[in-house]
Amino acid sequence: MAPAARHQGDRMTQEPALSEALRPYRARLESEMVRGLPPFPSGTPDPAHVKPDETAPLHPLRHVIDAGGKRLRPLLTMLACEAVCEDADRALPTAAGLELLHTFTLVHDDVMDNDLTRRGRPTVHALWGGPLAICAGDALYAFAFDKMAQNLGTARVTPETIVHIMRRAAEVSYELSAGQTQDLLFEKRDDVTLDEYLEMIRLKTGVLIQLSVEAGARIGGGDTEQVAALSDYGRHIGLAFQIVDDLLDLVADEAELGKPVGSDIRAGKKTYPVLHALDHLGPADRARLLDILTTPEPETTPTMVQEGLSLLVEADSMEAAKVHATREVENARAALGRLDAPGGSAIALLARVADYMITRRN
Repeated sequence: MAPAARHQGDRMTQEPALSEALRPYRARLESEMVRGLPPFPSGTPDPAHVKPDETAPLHPLRHVIDAGGKRLRPLLTMLACEAVCEDADRALPTAAGLELLHTFTLVHDDVMDNDLTRRGRPTVHALWGGPLAICAGDALYAFAFDKMAQNLGTARVTPETIVHIMRRAAEVSYELSAGQTQDLLFEKRDDVTLDEYLEMIRLKTGVLIQLSVEAGARIGGGDTEQVAALSDYGRHIGLAFQIVDDLLDLVADEAELGKPVGSDIRAGKKTYPVLHALDHLGPADRARLLDILTTPEPETTPTMVQEGLSLLVEADSMEAAKVHATREVENARAALGRLDAPGGSAIALLARVADYMITRRN
């Protein structure tokens, strides 16, 4: 099946040189993501005309895959593989499978958070409703592991390597669930610490990014030191990614972000800037920020969101978040500095991707 047209395409457009360097990898990845999947229904997915048969989950499935995205995780898998063996395509099936796994989490997260837009398009549950969105996410989860299994039999890749990665992917799936659960429970607490937040985002976001890098290194035949260096790189950029994600929700351009700015304040999320502000504001301002965060989302007015943003600015919390994210990127670059591997051009791209964690605008 030919790959469907992408709606958003490469969302690294604010880094044109990096985007161009990654274009060949993306082209091969997009083809791999749909290779072997059941044929998608033809035409534009129509929520009003879904046949009640075994193809029903494929309509929302096509919608979410067509939305494109950064494809950060699979690109990291390919680059890590190339770094150690100079052959990015050796890891293509696993790279595609990990992206399908990530996409599954997005579909379910949108249901839990009641987000109506993602990547500038209506979410699956906004079009088809929560139950069908959950079914579509379940299908993505199944296809993710099937796609990873397609790496079995790849030349110079042992079955034990793929089995290890698939078992780790299953463990990561639980860790993602644990992180998302913590994120939801933190909304009800006013005593969340930054250390708790950092552990939550490690589970919610970091572990899958770290696995994506480590999987590429293992499929490429990396030795213990190479795998460890690349795994450390992935751990640090995973933390940086989520901290910046929380920051962008507060400061990004809404058109570039693809969803309303300030949605985390409306939802009462305990993000890095919010927790920093709660630690540094005076008693009255801290109480007011908590009042805004605990107001039910339908009752949170734009004026309240703006007031919350002003309190974060007053506490210099956006800058504090950026400083921490920058430190994680520096640690990621230091990990790359320990990497003794033949794929110099791929290693250079990994360094540029680390810098992108800080400069990205969506």
